[in-house]
Amino acid sequence: MPIYSTRLTRNTIRAALSCAIASLLALSNSASGQSETSIAGARGGVVAGGELDNYLRYLQTIGRVPLGAWGLRPFSAAEVDSLSNVSGAHPWGSSWLFKSDSAHHFSVLPVTATAGFNSAFPWGSNDGAVWAGRGLTTSLQGGVAAAWGPVSLVLNPIVFRAENTAFKLQPNGETGTGQFANGDAPNNVDLPQRFGNGAYSRFDWGQSTLRIDWLGVAAGISSANQYWGPATVFPVILGNNAAGIPHVFLGTERPTNIGIGRIQARVVYGIESQSDFSPVVGPDTFVDVNNYPGTRRFMSGLIATFAPAPIPGLELGAARFFHQAWRGHIGSQELRSPFEGLLKNSLPTGIAVPGGVDNQLASLFGRWVLPHSGFEVYAEYGHEDHNADLRDLESEPDHTRIAMAGFRKVFVRSDSTFSALHVEYIDGSDLTLARHRGEDALYVHTVLRQGHTQNGQLLGADIGVGSPAGANLAWETYSPSGRTSWYLQRIVQNNQSSLLSSNVPSLRAQHLFATIGYERHRFGRIADLVYGAALTDGKRGPTLSRETNLSATIGLMAHMP
Repeated sequence: MPIYSTRLTRNTIRAALSCAIASLLALSNSASGQSETSIAGARGGVVAGGELDNYLRYLQTIGRVPLGAWGLRPFSAAEVDSLSNVSGAHPWGSSWLFKSDSAHHFSVLPVTATAGFNSAFPWGSNDGAVWAGRGLTTSLQGGVAAAWGPVSLVLNPIVFRAENTAFKLQPNGETGTGQFANGDAPNNVDLPQRFGNGAYSRFDWGQSTLRIDWLGVAAGISSANQYWGPATVFPVILGNNAAGIPHVFLGTERPTNIGIGRIQARVVYGIESQSDFSPVVGPDTFVDVNNYPGTRRFMSGLIATFAPAPIPGLELGAARFFHQAWRGHIGSQELRSPFEGLLKNSLPTGIAVPGGVDNQLASLFGRWVLPHSGFEVYAEYGHEDHNADLRDLESEPDHTRIAMAGFRKVFVRSDSTFSALHVEYIDGSDLTLARHRGEDALYVHTVLRQGHTQNGQLLGADIGVGSPAGANLAWETYSPSGRTSWYLQRIVQNNQSSLLSSNVPSLRAQHLFATIGYERHRFGRIADLVYGAALTDGKRGPTLSRETNLSATIGLMAHMP
């Protein structure tokens, strides 16, 4: 189950999941052994942005697990082994999630069946491949993890079905299937309001990975979600709001000691897909800039983190992500893209070739855990697309910027109970800079018109496109019985300021959503019960009236006793 998923709904599952379900990372059992309270399911259990990810992060702030980087997830097998070494008592120490399985080369991962409901409009985020439409949505996921020396395999697919009941769409000027496209940028982003007139279902390989970790180097192929940066709710570049992009990766196995600190790096390459309601039509491969940029895109990216030795708990990082035109093959230009210059004047010239139509997102981030204090603070500052040249960067560093900040504070009541306050904020609103120069919209693009999406869902924060912002405040309690969370969330989309001097009306706050929600994860001997509800007051676009949406979800997570 996703954390703070204010919209968690899953439609009736008519498909049957074939047996090949599940899994995640696994490393050689000959590596340093796990503790008595190691993580059940071994390396298949800590999914980026999932339940254990969130819990272990809290344990790190109170000194129960070793300090380490959190800006590059999913974790490697070696990192999971390190996080398994929990020192001292903690609320979930006696649960099925923490038990010794260090002798196992094979693990069955939990099988999770979830059903959710939206009363008025689609609402659901940070739930991976699942799209939660209006009405009932159901999903099923499960799998296995196995390890053979330095090689590990996780098969962890998911299937879902959304009832996708009709609701009033925001007019976008399009007809036919185009009416289902995004209400504000129907020709510049693959972010449908609704996935057609009937039920919508998909099968996805989910959190599946085949990898090798050897001599400090990690390499593999994966469909798992990548979580870049320190965010939990609002990741700037990559999170778990959409399906993971099928990709290959190469990097360090874990943060590596270089004397002055520890570094970690990873380069990734993958193929992105669009929905059936994308504004891009025609062949898979690039033909021309104006009409047929290709229904598939090539993805490349580079992320690195550094933890300086003199400052325990501090992590600094940088990330670059590229969408590129797909030419049907991978050449040196595509492989070099994550390492190219940061400024437009250093790039290949000409827009009439695929290399000239790529779209870059980049960010700098930091996280600081004050050891044993229960407190951490983190932030990320990103850009959509390149600055033109050095002067442009120096004079206008906030051009097409997006900023995120947050903190987490744990209040320990006893060895068996703690509570935590978590606050996170993201802002991509237009600045006064828009008075003087054109500003690109966030998560959209004029040539690769799918925008920053995979299969019709945003790869970054689920706050919309253009000029969005969001805030989330949560109070969580952990005890031997599980987790209880209450949260408040506010999202504003198309928050352009009224900067025009003409009579053009302001588009301020076309979309505004305010949510109060509750989640409960209750442990059971052979199955956990996960349920929640959220009430959202929503205004979808300038021409639609306000609506109230009730979201409710319930799920069973079956596991080994």
